[in-house]
Order: sequence, then structure tokens, then C-alpha cells
Amino acid sequence: MSLALDTPAMPARPPWNQRIAQNLKDLVFNRRWLAFVLFLAVWQAFSLRMAGVGLVPSPQKTISTIWEVLANGLFFEHLADSMVRLLAGFLLAMLLGVIVGVLMGSRPFWDEFFKDLVILGLSLPGLIYALLSVVIFGVKLIAPVMAILLASYPFIAVNIREGVRALDKDLLDMTRAYKVGRWRVVRQVILPALLPFILAAIRIGFTIAWKASVLTEVFGASSGVGYMIRISFQLFAVRGILAWSLLFGGVMLLIEYGILLPAERYFARWRPKVKQVI
Repeated sequence: MSLALDTPAMPARPPWNQRIAQNLKDLVFNRRWLAFVLFLAVWQAFSLRMAGVGLVPSPQKTISTIWEVLANGLFFEHLADSMVRLLAGFLLAMLLGVIVGVLMGSRPFWDEFFKDLVILGLSLPGLIYALLSVVIFGVKLIAPVMAILLASYPFIAVNIREGVRALDKDLLDMTRAYKVGRWRVVRQVILPALLPFILAAIRIGFTIAWKASVLTEVFGASSGVGYMIRISFQLFAVRGILAWSLLFGGVMLLIEYGILLPAERYFARWRPKVKQVI
């Protein structure tokens, strides 16, 4: 006796012309492009409204300035200096934030010990750290590094603390009962559970870090993107301020969508996706 199992038929693949039309439709009506188009339209209208004053340049003039900065290679020279400061400070902030977050999430004593310091760090704006770093350390490399460290580590620590608190205690008790090795528990239990919180801490901390870095360069640096923004400000060149700001923001978007977001998707690919909550 044989049983015939009914297998569901695979859906037919649409013709190539329909696929191309759908891809073009998704590209044209992409919400990100529409948001940029709306932003440019509002910017253009505002620049026309302020044409008599001459303070707000049009998008065309700003784009022309951006092209000039890119063509002469000045942007890449100052971007390299900014990225060195940014990465140095952010790596130290990640190290300190992970250590503090793990201690706060795993031990009540350390939670009480660091709680007020972390809350204070979350409360103070990055401008305070930038000013204090420049006043104390001057134009040396340590000034932006310290500003990034102090501005970013509280956000990283809070994310890591919540990740440690969210660990499955029953699963950890089971590993102790079966005498699983500590390194294996860390590698196969703790790190996978903490990974979403670590990735969130990286994205949030990096956002805070580059803002603190630019602020510090504006107040006290002899090179970097923030330094060029200050030079444009001293020359009353609004186009230069917008051009350098938009270029650096574009680099941060490239890092976000080219490195951080793909890394998060790859390492968190095992997590179930929720399409709609409400």
C-alpha cells in the first residue's frame, strides 16, 4: 500500500517584463528617494524665500561647492584625520561601555556603583564633552578621543546592561548543571544572546561618536571635517558649512548602510522577524 503525498505547487515566476516593471516601480516610488526629493523641494523653496537676504544657498549652489571640495581632494585629506580620531575614540568607548555594561547587568553592587555616573553621562550633551576636552587637552589627538569616549560609552553601557539582564537564566543554570565549559558557554550561549544588544550599542554609540568628534574639531583642531566647518563659519560661507556637513553625513550613511546594517542582518539572521506589532 502506497500513500501519495500532495505537494504544494510552486508559484509561477512572473515574466521578465513584469519583473523589470516592478523593480522600476519600487525604485521610483521608494520612500527614501521621496523623502530626499521632499527635503530638496523644501530647501529650494526656503532658499528662494530668503533670496533677498542671501543666507540660505540653493541646493544647486551647495552641490557645486560639494563637487569642488571633492575635486580638489581636500575632503578626503581632512576626512582621514577625522576618521582616525573617530575610530580611536569609539574603540575605547566600546571597550569601556562593554565592561561597565556587563558589570552593571551581572552584579547589583556594580549596578548601584555605576548607575548615577551612567545617567549623568546620558544627560550631558556632547557639546559639554567637546568644550571640556578642548580646554583641558588643547588641539592634541587626545581631545576628540576623550570627548568621544565620554559621550558614547554611557549609551553602549546601557544597551549591554539590558542585554545581560535579558539572558535566559534557566539556560545558564542548565549549562552549570551539565558542567559545560565556561568558554563554550560564552561562545554558544552568552554571545549569541548579547549580539543584538551589541550591534544596537555599536550603531547608537557610533552615531554619538561622530557628532562629538566633529564638535571637538570645530572648537579645537587644526585639521578634520569639523575644522573646515569652523573655517567656513569664520568666512560666513554658508555653502561651505552645508557642503562639509552633508559630505560627512553622506560618509556616515555609507558606513551605516554599507557596514553596520549588513553586519547586523548577517549576525542576527537567526532571529525571527516581526512584520507588524499592532
